[in-house]
Order: sequence, then structure tokens, then C-alpha cells
Amino acid sequence: MKDGFRVIDGDGHMQEPMDMWENYMSAEYKDRAPKVIGHASKILLAYGPGEIFPKGRDPRKNNDRTFVDMKERYGKALESWWSVPTRIEHMDQEGVDIAVGFPTNCQMLGSPSLTSDPGLHVALVEAYNNWAADYCKDSGGRVKTIGHASSMDVEAGVQEIHRMANTAEIVGIFHPGMDEQASKAWGDAAVEPLWAALEETALPVCWHGSASHSLPTTVMGNEQGTLLRKDKYGPLGHALGHPFGAMLAVGGIIMSGVLEKFPTMKAGFYESNAGWLPFWLERLDDHAFGRQGVFHSDHTAKTMSLKPSEYFRRQCFIACDGDEGSLNLVTHYMDGDNIVYNTDYPHPDSPFPGAVDKFMEQPLKDEHRRKILWDNSVKCYGDKVLAGTSFE
Repeated sequence: MKDGFRVIDGDGHMQEPMDMWENYMSAEYKDRAPKVIGHASKILLAYGPGEIFPKGRDPRKNNDRTFVDMKERYGKALESWWSVPTRIEHMDQEGVDIAVGFPTNCQMLGSPSLTSDPGLHVALVEAYNNWAADYCKDSGGRVKTIGHASSMDVEAGVQEIHRMANTAEIVGIFHPGMDEQASKAWGDAAVEPLWAALEETALPVCWHGSASHSLPTTVMGNEQGTLLRKDKYGPLGHALGHPFGAMLAVGGIIMSGVLEKFPTMKAGFYESNAGWLPFWLERLDDHAFGRQGVFHSDHTAKTMSLKPSEYFRRQCFIACDGDEGSLNLVTHYMDGDNIVYNTDYPHPDSPFPGAVDKFMEQPLKDEHRRKILWDNSVKCYGDKVLAGTSFE
């Protein structure tokens, strides 16, 4: 609790250990798991050549400045590889009552280029989910996590969603971005069983920003580099990637008609800031039913009975950073609803320590502050986020 307000960190991060695949991968696929060979400040894992990364992947290169103050800021938590007791100690220090952790390295499980073998993908998903649930078990209900479900094998994905619904520590399901699942349009009948399972289980579908996966390679660049090469434009790719991917996801899940067909399915959009939301919802409304809608009236008539902003207000949530300069504006626009708070702990760009303090400095109404810090996360994740705690 912070200054009389209960606090849910709706988007922190899990930090997968180096031996996760060795300990959790099924025997059938263990020899095909990613080959972990090291790490960058116990945040990003380095991989040797193998089936998943034929050329390997090493984030340790050119990242010295990224992690320069990690030991000073995170101390025993870093030394212990983010143990549950040290995480809870930091939560208490910040005033965070409950934290929800998204994958860090295992965001890669959302990428269709990871493997062409659905069986291997399912095994990777199950291994991560089992490790993440086990990590949270000793937290007294205070640390929850977001699981994965395979979208390569829809039947297996549906089964995993139902398994996660019965796993106390899992409160949502990570889903690949629109560009990452281009072969399966979200409104296609083939994907509908996933949406139906999410609606039935009341687990929100969650999209999380990523500078490397949220923009097409024609914009972000590949190994050879194209438009937004770091050596030419520095942070521009990172600045664009997170909100651009979230804008695609918000527009895609609405304009495809998915929220029309599944009116109680909840959807969350994370680590992309929230300040752009009023502009985007207004623009989507205009293109659906306003003057710009003259170009698309046939599609709109078939897929939507509500304005895009109405779908969003009914069943969507967006995470804000506590130090966003435009937070007061978007909070006023949404009347404090549909916005959840996040710290991004323990990543190097998290505002920790003092993350909650920065939010409390915002010029917000107490009613809005309460909604963002607690009420909206409970609406998004459901009572399951409270399970095992004194707030249950």
C-alpha cells in the first residue's frame, strides 16, 4: 500500500533462469530447446547456435551501458537472480501489494519465426508456463504471471488456455502481435477457438510491446539492417516499436470484429505508454463511422455494431508508465477507467526505485488514482489476481 492506496503492478517482468529449459522442457524435446550460454546482467539470456537460433543470439555485445547501474539499483535481487523473497522486499519498499509478471526472454515464444514445428512450440510454451507458475507459488499470492498459449497449434493452444485457467498463478495469456501472426488474421474462423477459450475462462488476452517484434522488418531492420538501423537512428526504433505494435493490436482486435463476436473477452495492451490512446481511438472511430468511414462502410457494417472506442471502454485495458507526461490527459479522457499501472520491474529502463512515488506525483484525482493503481487491474485480471492474498 502507498499513501493509503492499494497497488497492483499490472506489468512487471519474470526473469527466466539459465537452466529453465533443462529443468522444465519435456524429455521428447529437451535436446531441441534453446542453448543458453550466458546472460546480460541476469536480464537477457545469450544463446548458442541451435535449432531455435541457428546463428546464436548474444545480447551481451554492446550492452555495457544498458546495465551499468543494475547492481546499485537492484542489489540482492540481482545477486539472487530475482528470487521471490527479494522481489517481495522490493515490492514492500515501493508499496506494491501484488505484481503481475510478463515474460522477458520468453516473449520470443510469440514469434512465428521461432520454429516451424508446432509440437516444439507447444513444448516450449508448456515449459515456460510450468516454470513461471512454480516461481510464483511461494509468494503468498502476491506475484502472479502471464502465460503463453500456442497459436501455431490452435487445438493445443485452447487446451493450454484451459490448463492455465486452473493454474492459480496464471492471470492472463500472452498473444503474438498482428505482424507476428500475419498468416492467421485475427478474425479468421481458424483462430476463433482461441478467443472463445479466453472468453470462457475469463483470462485476458495480453499484448506486450517489444522494440524488436512490434514493427515489420522493413521498418525495424533485420540482421543486415534497413530503415531504422540503430547505428543511424539510435533510439527511434525502440520509441516507435512499443506504441506502434500496441496501436496495431488495438485496431486489429477491434476492426477484425473479434470483440463484436466475443463481447466479454478482455484484452490488455502493455508497455507502450498510454498517452496516444485518445488520438488512436478518435481516429479509429472516424474511420469506422465518421467522415473517413466512407472508404470502409462495407467492412464496418459486417464487423462492428459499436464505435471502436466503445469496444475499448467495454473490454480493453492499457498500461501506463507512472512518469508519463501526458498521463493526466489520457486519464481525464478515460475518466480513470481502463488504465492499469505498471513498473516494468526489474528491467534496466524501469523507474525503480521510486516507481510508485513517480506515479503519486502525478496531478490526478484520488478517484482516478485508485482506479489505475487497483480497480482496473482487478477488472482486467479478475478476482484471480487476488487469489491467495489477504485481499481475496
